[in-house]
Amino acid sequence: MTSYSKRRQQIAGELAARKLDCFLVAALPNVRYLTGFTGSHGAAVIWESGAHLFTDPRYAIQAAEESDCPVKVARGPLLPALLKTVRRQRFRRIGFERGRVSYDDYLSLEAGADLAASLEGVAGWVEKLRMVKSEEEIAAIRQSVLTNSRAFDRAVRTIRPGVRESELAAEIDYQMRRLGAQKPAFETIVASGARTALPHAQPSQEPIQANRLLLIDMGASQDGYASDMTRMLFLGRPGRLVK
Repeated sequence: MTSYSKRRQQIAGELAARKLDCFLVAALPNVRYLTGFTGSHGAAVIWESGAHLFTDPRYAIQAAEESDCPVKVARGPLLPALLKTVRRQRFRRIGFERGRVSYDDYLSLEAGADLAASLEGVAGWVEKLRMVKSEEEIAAIRQSVLTNSRAFDRAVRTIRPGVRESELAAEIDYQMRRLGAQKPAFETIVASGARTALPHAQPSQEPIQANRLLLIDMGASQDGYASDMTRMLFLGRPGRLVK
């Protein structure tokens, strides 16, 4: 049994206590947590004895390779296809992620559900499960942190007066990917001089100058887990603090 199927079993095991027949999952991080699917368009429905992952034709092969539950490929919007399964199973109490479904999608659910069915908004159910990390997840987080730290060490060696903030940010992102990250966890921040006072400065075309502060805020996203690190550097030899 995979970690994904165990997680789905946790959801399925709580349905009766929550007075639900099934649970619709639309938030992509939660879809990945429960099915293993990493694509940009997907949804899942979980009930006591089963689960289905829904996606579009672009991800038919990828979803089949990544997910350990049956995959349904929809050639149009996902919600109508998902609701066909719901109606086929004759579910009457349908749970959905209250904070993750848009109003338009809610109206689509309401219009497409069986007239005898009720929609029940649920908040933070999957997120609460995700708060408790398994040993496998902790190892993945540690790897993300290690990748991030190594990328920082490599990028720092390229810093010279005259290098632009944007060039250093690009070097950081490049080193992350070389070391195994799929992408930055967020937009990499590089700011120098007076711009270090900006908490979320975007890297500019300004050259980094000698004897100035340099702020780097970076994180690596690797195998679904993210790291975050902030470092303050000084390019040169800092003088003594004068009181």
